Amino acid sequence: MSIEEKSNNSNILSTIEDNPELMISRKNDHISICETKDVESLGENFSQYFFTPEALPEFHFNEVNTSQKFLGQTFSLPILITGMTGGVAKGQEINETLALVAQKYNIPMGLGSQKMMLSDSKFQKLFDVRKVAPHVFLIGNLGAVSLNYGIKTEDIQRLIDKLQLNAFALHLNALQECIQPEGERNFSNLLNKIENIVKTISVPLIIKEVGSGISPETFKKLVSVGVASVDVGGKGGTSWGYIEGLRSQNDGQRLGELFRNWGMRTDESLLACSRLKKELGYNIPLVATGGMRNGLQVAKAVALGATMAGVGLPLFRAAISNENGSTPLETVEKELQFFQKALSITMFCSGARTLKELSSRIAGVTKC
Repeated sequence: MSIEEKSNNSNILSTIEDNPELMISRKNDHISICETKDVESLGENFSQYFFTPEALPEFHFNEVNTSQKFLGQTFSLPILITGMTGGVAKGQEINETLALVAQKYNIPMGLGSQKMMLSDSKFQKLFDVRKVAPHVFLIGNLGAVSLNYGIKTEDIQRLIDKLQLNAFALHLNALQECIQPEGERNFSNLLNKIENIVKTISVPLIIKEVGSGISPETFKKLVSVGVASVDVGGKGGTSWGYIEGLRSQNDGQRLGELFRNWGMRTDESLLACSRLKKELGYNIPLVATGGMRNGLQVAKAVALGATMAGVGLPLFRAAISNENGSTPLETVEKELQFFQKALSITMFCSGARTLKELSSRIAGVTKC
C-alpha cells in the first residue's frame, strides 16, 4: 500500500463511525440473521396485476426471448443479483458462488458494500470474485451516506479499478442507518456529491434504495444529476431496518419492529416512477428490487416499466443451503432456473415472444 493510500485510509477511519472489526461483526450478524430469521416486510408485490392469458400463442415455446439490454450490454435474463454481502469469509464464499452462476447465465451481479476495502486493502480478496468469474458483469456498492463520512470520489474509482467493476451503485438506506446501533445519519448535501461522482467515475452510476422505495420526486432529482439507472428498492422483501432492530437492544428492537413495513411497495414505487419517466421522456432504466420471489413477478415488473428485476434473499439462501446434499452452486442454479422457467412460461402463455411485448399483456391496472 502506498503512503498516499495509507493517508487516505487513515482519514476515512478517523471520520467515519465504523472500524474494520465493527464492520466484520456487523456483516456476520447480517448473514446469520438473514439465514435464520424471518426478515421480510409484509405485503405481496404485484398481487393485484395479472396477465391476459393467450390460449393460442401461435409460436413455439422455444421462441420465447428473455434477453434484455441494460447499461450498454445484453443479458440473457432481466434479472440482477443484488448486492448483499462481502468482507468476511462467509460472504466471500457466497459472492463467489453467486458470481459463478451470474457468469454462466449471463446476468449482472452486485457486491455488498466495499467500505472495508477502503479502510484496509487486505480485505480486497474477500470481494474480488474476478478470480473465479472473470467475465461476470460486476456492480460495486457503497452507502451514499458514506460520502459524508470521509469517502471521496477517488476512493470509489480505486474500488472500480481494483475490483474491475462494470458499474457502481450507491445505496440509500436512511431507515437502516437510523436503527443501526452504529448508524451514519448525516444525509446532508448528498445529491450534489452524487452528481460529482456521476461526472467523475469511469463506469455508470446506479442509485438504489434498500427496502423503502423511491418516490417520483426523488427519482426526478436523481435523473436531473445524470445517474445511469435507479433501483426503486421497495418494501415487500428484506427489511434492513428490521434486521438492524434484531441486532439492537431495548428501543432498537422496538423501532425495528415498528418500522418493519415502512415505505412504498416495490410495485407502487416502480409504477409511480415509470409513469413519471414516460411523462417527462426520461431514457433511464429502472430496476425493481424488493420481494422478487419468482419469474412471474419478474415478468410483471418488466411489464410495468422495469428493465431489470433485482433478486436477493432467494439466491442468498440458496447459496448457503445444503439442500438434499447439493452444493451451494447447484442450489443457486436450481433457484435461478426456477425464475427463468416461470418467466418463460408467463411470456409464452400470455403470447409475448419478447420482454417488450409484456406491457401490452398486463391487466388489472391503469397502464402508464
